[in-house]
Amino acid sequence: MGTREENLEDVRWLEDQLFVLDAKGWLENEFLTWEWWILLCFFVVPWMLWFIMKKRKWLVESLLFGVIVMNVTLLLDTVGMQFTFWEYPVEFLPVIPRGFPFDVSMVPVAFILLFQYFQTWKSFIIAQVIMAVAYAFIGEPFCEWINLVRYLKWNYLYSFVYYIILGIGVRALILKCMLVSKRYYEKKWSPS
Repeated sequence: MGTREENLEDVRWLEDQLFVLDAKGWLENEFLTWEWWILLCFFVVPWMLWFIMKKRKWLVESLLFGVIVMNVTLLLDTVGMQFTFWEYPVEFLPVIPRGFPFDVSMVPVAFILLFQYFQTWKSFIIAQVIMAVAYAFIGEPFCEWINLVRYLKWNYLYSFVYYIILGIGVRALILKCMLVSKRYYEKKWSPS
């Protein structure tokens, strides 16, 4: 058995070989296919919609909401792929996570818009459930049908629960941060 450095070099060599194989396959079989163009739309269109529909009053909070959703989604997507819960037969670019258009555009933008437009907990949860149903039971089966994702050890119901927990959890965190910040500034700037 080799040293830690030797093991790291072996892993790096294998990763380099995998990247070359992946990039070659992407250029020959995926880039500019109709599936790739759909991924491009999935990446660009949600942000265009957000730009048109955004509320400036909630800009900072909603972008923070989106960044948290993005990071959690990227992390869990990477873990899910590593444990072969799912795979992406077509990738947007071979140098970024395979689910990139979903992780940094489709999912977070939907959450950002929900956060901006549904201010009460009741309205947010209702909208969240509707979004979770649409994404988990319509969007994901559609993406699987057109071969953008392939679920190996995953179930749409898991996604439904994930979307709801993620939305409620991140909203609670952002509202708590806003409350703490407001109290801090009120205390700091109030006359003594």
